[in-house]
Amino acid sequence: MVTLRHEQAVERARLLTVHTVEVDLDLRDADDADVSTFASRTTITFDCAQGGGSTFLDFRGQALEKVVLNEESIVPDWADGRIQLTNLAEHNRVEVSGTMTFSGDGEGLHRHVDATDGRSYLYAMSFLDAAPRWFACFDQPDLKARYSLQVQAPKGWLVRGNSPARTPAPGCWELPPSQPLPSYLVTLVAGPWAEVTHEHPSAQGPVRLALYARQSLADELRRDADELFTVTGAGLDAYQELFRTPYAFGDYLQVFAPDFNAGAMENAGCVVLREQYLHRGAATAAQRAGRAGIIAHELAHQWFGNLVTMRWWDELWLNESFAEYLGHRICSQVTEHDLWIEFGLDRKHWGSAADQGPSTHPVAGNGAADTTAALANFDGISYAKGAAVLRQLVDWLGEERFIAGLREHFARHAFGNATMADLADAWRAQGATGLDEWLGIWLGTTGLDLLRVQPQPLRLERVETATPRPHALRVATFAPDGSQRAAQDLQVVADCTPLELPVASGDLVLPDAEDRCWARLRPLVLDGELTDAPLSALPTPAARAALLGAVKDAVRSAELDPGKALDLLLENLAGESHDTILEAELALARECAGPFCPPAARAGRRGRLTAALDGLLAAAAPQTDRYLLAQRALLTCCDDPDRLTGLLNGETPRPLGPDDRWPRCSGSCCWAVTRS
Repeated sequence: MVTLRHEQAVERARLLTVHTVEVDLDLRDADDADVSTFASRTTITFDCAQGGGSTFLDFRGQALEKVVLNEESIVPDWADGRIQLTNLAEHNRVEVSGTMTFSGDGEGLHRHVDATDGRSYLYAMSFLDAAPRWFACFDQPDLKARYSLQVQAPKGWLVRGNSPARTPAPGCWELPPSQPLPSYLVTLVAGPWAEVTHEHPSAQGPVRLALYARQSLADELRRDADELFTVTGAGLDAYQELFRTPYAFGDYLQVFAPDFNAGAMENAGCVVLREQYLHRGAATAAQRAGRAGIIAHELAHQWFGNLVTMRWWDELWLNESFAEYLGHRICSQVTEHDLWIEFGLDRKHWGSAADQGPSTHPVAGNGAADTTAALANFDGISYAKGAAVLRQLVDWLGEERFIAGLREHFARHAFGNATMADLADAWRAQGATGLDEWLGIWLGTTGLDLLRVQPQPLRLERVETATPRPHALRVATFAPDGSQRAAQDLQVVADCTPLELPVASGDLVLPDAEDRCWARLRPLVLDGELTDAPLSALPTPAARAALLGAVKDAVRSAELDPGKALDLLLENLAGESHDTILEAELALARECAGPFCPPAARAGRRGRLTAALDGLLAAAAPQTDRYLLAQRALLTCCDDPDRLTGLLNGETPRPLGPDDRWPRCSGSCCWAVTRS
C-alpha cells in the first residue's frame, strides 16, 4: 500500500469538507475462529470546493464489492488502498461496500481468541493509518467528521465505541453520531467482555465510567476497579477545572485489551490499554503509579488530540508532549502517586538516548513527509523531551499565563484542528512576548546541552551545544553527609555562569537539583570524584534522581568507569528510601554488572550485586515493595540454577506471582514504548 504524503493531505483538505461517516459492520460470524473476514459498508457525506474535482478514498479491504457516488454505481479505480473519485459535485454522498479481514497484529479490527476459554474478542485500532483496514474513509487528521456505527454481532456480545451504544434488538447495536473526530481516533470494541461501571459525579455533570477486560481477567478487573475509577475520576475533574473546558465525549470507557501492540490509545471516549496493566500478581506502588500515569496521559488526550487535533503528524508534539507533561503533572497533583521522580529517572533518559542518536529530530516541525515517516517520530523526543521543554516553558511564561493560553486555545479551536502557531497566538493573547525565539530554540533544534560544574572559580559551563538554550534551574551544594548547604536559582545559563555558593572540600555541587531541565549534567565533588557523592543521603528524591541520572549518563557516555559506578550504587542501595529510585539504581547496577562489564569481570560483579540483594531481602519484610523489587532484581542477575529453581518452586518467604514466573511486558504511555 502507498503511504499518504503531506502534500497530498494538504490538497485533499483544501478540496474537501467531510460531514458524516456511517459505518455498517456485519460481525455475526466473528466468534468463529475459522472465519477470517467480515462485511463493511461505509456511507460518507462531504462537500467539494471545486466542481468536477477529483480525490481518493482510503480503503484497504480484501475485496471491493460496490461503490455508489451520488446515487450512481461506478466502476471503481481501486489500487494501492485507494479508490479514485472523479467528477465530484458541490455536495456528495459515497457508499463503499467491501470485505475486510480480521487482523492479528493489533491494528485494524483485531480479533483475539482466548486460549483459556475459546471466546473471541474484537477491538479496532485505527491509528496511524489503520482505519481503512476496517472501513472506507478520508484518512488524515484534518478531515474530521461525525461517525456513527451500525453493528450486527453475535448474541450475548457487548459492543462499545466512541459514543454511548444502544441495542434496539438482540445482536443489533447502534452507536449514534460522535463529536467531530479524525479517522485515527475511531474505534469499536465487541465481544463477551467483562464490564464494571461507575457513575462519576463530575462538577460539569455526571460521567459514566466503565472498565472492560476479557472474561478470564474478570477477577483482576473487579479487584482493581475502585482504584482505576478513583484515579480516572480525579483526573477528569482536574482537567476540567484546569482547562475550564468540559469533557466532550460522553461516557469514558477504558478497555484492557489482549495483544495490544502499544501502551494505550486515546480513542475519544473509549481508550484501549494493554491488558498487562491489570496485574496478575503483586504490583508495587511504582507499578500502580505508572498505570495511574497512563490513565492521566490518555485523559489529557481527550483535550490535546481529540478536542483539538493537529493538522498533520509533524505537529505530533501538540498531542504527545502535552499529554506526557500534563499526565505527570495532574497525576502527581490529584492522586497519591508522585510521578516526577519516574519522569526524571525513566522518561527523560528514554528521550535523552533518542536525542543523542542518529535519528534525532526536533520536537516540533519534525519533517514528517508521509505517514510512514511520521511513525518514526513516536519516540522519547516527541514524548519526554517535549514534556521537559514544557516544564521549562511554564517556568519562563509563568504558571498563570501558560494555563490561560491553553484555555484560550481550546476555546478557539474546539472540535477542529490547530498548529503550533495557533497555540503560540493563544499565549500571545495572554501577554507572552519573545515566544517565537524561545520556541524556535527549544522546539526547532536537536540535541542536549551539557552543563558542567567547574571549580576555581566555581562556575557552571554550558558545553557541546550549537544553539544557546535558556535553562531555568537550581544549583545546590551538599555537604559530605548529604545535608544541603546552599542553593542558587538561575533563569538563564550562559556559556559560563559564576556560582555564588559557599563550598568546602568534599562538597557536592549539583546542577538542576530539582530535576526540572533538559540537559546532561556533570556535577562536581570538590577535591573528589563523582562516585564520592552521598547519593542516598541527599535530602530530596528530586536531588537523588538528578544525581543518579548524571551517573547513568556518564556511564553510558564512557566518561565513568561502570565498575566505579557499581561501587557507588552498592554502597547506597541499603540507604535509599524511595522505591522508584531504588528500582532505577538496581537497573543501572545490573547494566554495570552485565552489558557494561568486560566478560571476564561479570561473574565477580554479578556476585557482588547478588550479595547486596541478599542484604536487601534480609532487611525487608516479605510483603513490602522493597522486598519485591530486590527479589525481581535477583531473578535477573543470579547465576545459581539451584537457587533460581528454588525460587520457582516457592522456596522463598514471598512466593513468585504469575507475572514474575512468566513475565509480561508492561509497556508504558499512549503507544508507550513503541509509541506513549
